[in-house]
Amino acid sequence: MTNPKPSSAPVPVDDTTRAAILNAEVARYANQGWTVSSVSSGQGVLQRKKRIGWFWNLLLVLITAGLWLIVIIIRVVNRKIETKIIRVDAYGRVSVT
Repeated sequence: MTNPKPSSAPVPVDDTTRAAILNAEVARYANQGWTVSSVSSGQGVLQRKKRIGWFWNLLLVLITAGLWLIVIIIRVVNRKIETKIIRVDAYGRVSVT
């Protein structure tokens, strides 16, 4: 008698498990300061504004007697937004782009 080898192929998970995996991953990013834009079946969209390095900007403000504040104000007003999309596939694998 030979024992059949167990299949190493991934097993699909049900929708409730996918939703639980997605919610856990979204919560992990939300704890890191990301804002949740939307969560739908299988994917979540997170956003946050890019940070500004305050150390060098403060140093340049002091060196230039406040003139560098103009640059800082422009950078604060026009900050870029980072976006991450979290997807959970049918097998429960998480991908972040």
